[in-house]
Amino acid sequence: MKTDFIPMGFQYYRAPTPARSEWRKDLENIKKWGYNTVKYWIQWRWNEPREGEYDFSDIDELMDLASEYGLKVVLNTILEVTPVWFDKKYPESAMISNRGEKVKGFASPYRQIGGMPGPCFHHEKANELKAKFLAECVKRYANHPALYIWDLWNEPELTEGIYREPQIENLLCYCDESVKAFSKWLEKKYVTIEKLNEVWGRPYLSFDDVEPPKNFGTTADMIDWRLFFCDTITDEFAKRVAVVKKYDTKHQAMCHTVPIPLFNSITCCSDDFSIAKHGDLIGNSVGSNPMAADLLKSVAEGKNIINAEIHACYGNALNGFHMPDVNDMIKHIFIPLVHGSKGFLFWQFRPEILGDEAPAWGNTTLDGKDTDWNRIAMQMHDVLKEYYDEICEFQPAKGEIAVYCDKANEIYSWEGSYDTKLFVNSLIGAYNLFYRNNYAVDFIDSNCILNGKLDGYKAVYFPATFLFDDYKVEKVKEYVSNGGTVIIEALFGCINQDSGRHSLNIPGCGMGEILGKRIDKFFSSTMIENAYDWKVFTSEDGERVLMKDGESILCGAKYLLTYTGNQGKQLASFSQDRTAVSEYTIGKGRIIDIATLFAYGYSISEESENLKWIRKVVGQPNSKYSNLPIGVRVDEVYSNGKGFLVIDNTTKSEVSITLPCSIVEVVGNGVLSGNALTVEKNKTVLVKIK
Repeated sequence: MKTDFIPMGFQYYRAPTPARSEWRKDLENIKKWGYNTVKYWIQWRWNEPREGEYDFSDIDELMDLASEYGLKVVLNTILEVTPVWFDKKYPESAMISNRGEKVKGFASPYRQIGGMPGPCFHHEKANELKAKFLAECVKRYANHPALYIWDLWNEPELTEGIYREPQIENLLCYCDESVKAFSKWLEKKYVTIEKLNEVWGRPYLSFDDVEPPKNFGTTADMIDWRLFFCDTITDEFAKRVAVVKKYDTKHQAMCHTVPIPLFNSITCCSDDFSIAKHGDLIGNSVGSNPMAADLLKSVAEGKNIINAEIHACYGNALNGFHMPDVNDMIKHIFIPLVHGSKGFLFWQFRPEILGDEAPAWGNTTLDGKDTDWNRIAMQMHDVLKEYYDEICEFQPAKGEIAVYCDKANEIYSWEGSYDTKLFVNSLIGAYNLFYRNNYAVDFIDSNCILNGKLDGYKAVYFPATFLFDDYKVEKVKEYVSNGGTVIIEALFGCINQDSGRHSLNIPGCGMGEILGKRIDKFFSSTMIENAYDWKVFTSEDGERVLMKDGESILCGAKYLLTYTGNQGKQLASFSQDRTAVSEYTIGKGRIIDIATLFAYGYSISEESENLKWIRKVVGQPNSKYSNLPIGVRVDEVYSNGKGFLVIDNTTKSEVSITLPCSIVEVVGNGVLSGNALTVEKNKTVLVKIK
């Protein structure tokens, strides 16, 4: 979406730091150094110390200072820090863990004031009082001249980082109110108890009998249990947006997420696809990573997006902290920009001085003075201002390639393998196969398929897609019949989400019938050797599974499948001439079936042959820079005879390239000699062109 303002600045205030005595000097410097935006936290525990008594004196003063210095303000409301009075008055509001423990509020490195992770999202009084506090915030600042945007949730997550690791004991919440809400959610989904029993394999007499799962191995109930909390988080954000819109019709509302795979759908329960449907725009943390930036672009569906927390100076007191160079700053600003971001906020202005995050995370010295990396950030901002009109008009291209990323499949991958590694490595590998080949990439989920959004993609890749259903297979077949290319991997649809059971044929959910084949033999690099001792046998070759396409050696991983029936056109083989990759013509298009985990194989090996093979199979990308060495990514912002390129050398060696344009200036780790530009390995450069 076109914009007329590009925020560039900092998270500034998270009470109680920085100290009040520093505010004026800091905001004056922020303005003097050319930045335009600051973010302040308003925290329920801090700003309502007694029930019904609000103390916004700190925010009042900071808002007025921002207005005085001509800075715009993002107000970030933090409701996951319950006041002491609330915890005392409503002790039953605490979330309950898988092991029956109450999760009482406490402090953490990033919530030093305590009160984390906040009350259960199904506690009625907590929801009422959170909404009341938010309403007071909105009414107070809706007409303040410095206000820019409401950021209503800092990294939506079920437990705000306390129980983030996807382990069975970290599942929440098992309190009575959550279980009751889960029963209602199930009734809405299944309508009849008989249907639920059919899918879950239970003999319940009513939805009130439902027991939430507490262990691995029952699949259908665990998927529903975690999807329920994904919906809970989304509903919570939607409620916050509604409060803002009731009292402020002038300013936009957003939240900023931490995208898959850093936040998972099992314990974090943050689903970017559904969250993005609410609010006026969306941001994310760690958006400097191209995969995170493309995921944000995909879920936004045309809404403006912001790189809302740039983690440039990470570290802590006893391990030191990262001091970013020009290469880092180009990645933080221009990688997300060419993928659609129209705003850039660093975490944070001053280094933290409280707790484990000290003395890192700042663009200044501990006493607020300039640093080398802050001057580099200012240089990046100068480029933004130089190309302001071009950037405001710029829209990233719709993806040529769609990569399937669905939360239910993520949950099953975890539930079936006791880890998120299969899902995460496969997703990252699939993205990088296309990103490094100069394809424009989008992410899609189940709803994109169900809503007919596959049309227009050159190819759709399904990495490690174990969970699927018959109806989506029919939609995929329709897309292929109309000329699309679909790539599936080993064990596609082995679990049917509609029935809750293992498919009787692999590829599952009707895909095997479309291709005219079924699984014959199944080999895994890891398998349970003794179920009672829970030992796992691992192949001497690790997880790598090698294939051959002519003289090229390709790397898969984890599984090796053989099939009976229609073998299709062989594109690659395992040893002993077993077919590894088959191509099937369906209508005007084709389905390519890989009998191992190809994307996972690339993620662990980064074999350049995998990259070359993908381009060979899918065809040349639309990019006019596709003639450059494979692994060198080029993105362009250009109009009215001026613009720039962002060149990301993802290879393991220095590359020398000749660009089909006139170079004005090179910023970063690149050397221009005549028409040849040399870029160091794993470096990103900014090239101004005309």
